[in-house]
Amino acid sequence: MASRNKDERSHVNALIKAIQKNSPGVYAYIDRDAGNVRHTSSGWDFHLSFMKKIVYCEAKEENGKLSDWQEFTRALILASGTPYKVVRFWKNGIYFSFDDDDFLYMTADVIITDFIES
Repeated sequence: MASRNKDERSHVNALIKAIQKNSPGVYAYIDRDAGNVRHTSSGWDFHLSFMKKIVYCEAKEENGKLSDWQEFTRALILASGTPYKVVRFWKNGIYFSFDDDDFLYMTADVIITDFIES
């Protein structure tokens, strides 16, 4: 399991770097403990903010499942009217998808409007 978490962290880092490179002005916060080693128990892995809009994201490797806590957090965030995306990494992080979308995005080409509607 530690290996999958390490891969997930690496893929999240690459995704955030690509978003910030391709979409200047995006604020990204990755929810990690003080040692920058593991995600905390917030129920989401990172959030993106741009032009007064925000989206919370939970990252998963391929077919990873949300924990009960993540499902609960997702429900609370969605009930507040705030977007919550489950981001799934495929092919060693080269691609990602959203649970509510069948499209595969190239991680290197990602832009903020892939996450936040303009």
